[in-house]
Amino acid sequence: MAQTSFLLAETVEVDLAVASAMAQELENYLTQDELYWTLIVRVEERDRSIKMTGGDLLTRLHRLQQVRDQLSAWQNERLNEAQQQVTGLSYSLRTRFQQRLQREAKARLSSLRWFLEDCPADLQRCRVEFPFEMRNRQRVEEIVKVLGTELDEPLKSQIDSVDQQIRSLTRPAEFTWDQSLKTVFPRQRYWYLYMRP
Repeated sequence: MAQTSFLLAETVEVDLAVASAMAQELENYLTQDELYWTLIVRVEERDRSIKMTGGDLLTRLHRLQQVRDQLSAWQNERLNEAQQQVTGLSYSLRTRFQQRLQREAKARLSSLRWFLEDCPADLQRCRVEFPFEMRNRQRVEEIVKVLGTELDEPLKSQIDSVDQQIRSLTRPAEFTWDQSLKTVFPRQRYWYLYMRP
């Protein structure tokens, strides 16, 4: 039997702590040149080193928005504060924010393309790593939602090319991540999370 794996979900508390820390650090992140910004976040009684990108922040906010009805009043307030910080900075530093998101999307798509090109040579490894690698495609989806009409043509073409690679190497399957995330990432928009090599 082929070995498969899936991606585990973070708890709401961890997502909220990390999203809040990322939102507070967003201005510094955008005014520097590093694509992957390291943060130390206090979660579950310990300090945790987190790599921050715009796509990671957008993903955490998306997950939290999708489970908003399960959050306490305090958690909702904290989520609102983080969302307001991100919205404010995405307007005041609009050009920097969009450029950074475009740069991140290109980097994530390049990484994903390399992974997909290597898949035929080692299908077992491909099957095991596929759910984790689809994080790159999902982060790109969150970036696309924010950029909207500002998405440049070369990036659109790169997304289409990677999507064709995914389709050529996979077949429909059950949701490949933690089942608690299934309603957060529906099949219609996040189809690649419902595929397996």
